[in-house]
Amino acid sequence: MLRKKIKGALINDVDNGQSEVQTVYADLVTFIMMLFILLFVLSYNDQSTHDFMTELQIKFGEDIKEKQQTLTTDALLVSKINHYIKKEDLSQYAHVVVDEYRVKLILNHPVLFDSGKIAIKSKGKKILADVGKIFDSVINPLEIEGHTDNVPINTEDFASNWELSFFRAYEVVKYYIYDRGFSPIRLTAKGFGEYRPIRPNDTAKDRAMNRRIEINVIRISESEQFSN
Repeated sequence: MLRKKIKGALINDVDNGQSEVQTVYADLVTFIMMLFILLFVLSYNDQSTHDFMTELQIKFGEDIKEKQQTLTTDALLVSKINHYIKKEDLSQYAHVVVDEYRVKLILNHPVLFDSGKIAIKSKGKKILADVGKIFDSVINPLEIEGHTDNVPINTEDFASNWELSFFRAYEVVKYYIYDRGFSPIRLTAKGFGEYRPIRPNDTAKDRAMNRRIEINVIRISESEQFSN
């Protein structure tokens, strides 16, 4: 409590508690926002994904306005991709995963490639073209990842699954550069072979799930700029 003297009189300046109320309100808004983001991520994830929980690390210190903008963009992008998957009846081969860093479209065998091959199938090119139209609405960089099962490969073309996975990712990158006109600065190809499975590799169905291409739409800050 403060005491002020005005014209010989003492006046008590009592703190009415408004600052404490404002602080509590701001904390509550932050908590609700983070909770909403967490529920959003959980609603769009396949919770059996091997590395989902390790990737889910919400940063409570981030700016709320920037998080709201990111959430709106993510929700719209995920909605468009899921609508396309449902419309084309691709739910057996395609699904979306959302985490702190990216929106990830997973395309499983055999929608893009024949076994042991890197040439994109006609149906696969149509899928990449349709999804590419959705990616036209964002400027984010795209990381294309190739993954395989653990069945060894040793052919004239590829000495290992690692090589096969990389060149498949590279074919997707080339498609988006030369057929869709995306800027090369926006695209990255990565091959992981059998070393990042999302299933145990102990059944034919699980091995098929591990043979996949992942198209990652990477989040960017306001200071970063990419063009497509």
